[in-house]
Amino acid sequence: MMKPWRCKTCGAHLGKVRRNGSGIHQLLLYREVVDTSQEEVADVDVIAVVEGYAADVRCSNCGGTRTWVPGKEAIVRLLKGTGISSESINKIFEKEEG
Repeated sequence: MMKPWRCKTCGAHLGKVRRNGSGIHQLLLYREVVDTSQEEVADVDVIAVVEGYAADVRCSNCGGTRTWVPGKEAIVRLLKGTGISSESINKIFEKEEG
């Protein structure tokens, strides 16, 4: 299931959020906002699939900005890819949550 990712200012659809096969949240970012009030939505141009941090995503409707921040699962996967042990990663998140 994909969830719409909306502009905080005007509510326009900037993209969709999905989980990939590894359970990581990804943002499918649209080139332009999509008008979902129409019965049939035209082809959507996805310009990026974002797992990491994306600052200042600008709404083409109102000019408002929004930031995509990766979930914990994406950060854990990134850290594991650097060779950091699972024990060390767990300690990082224990400090954050505690």
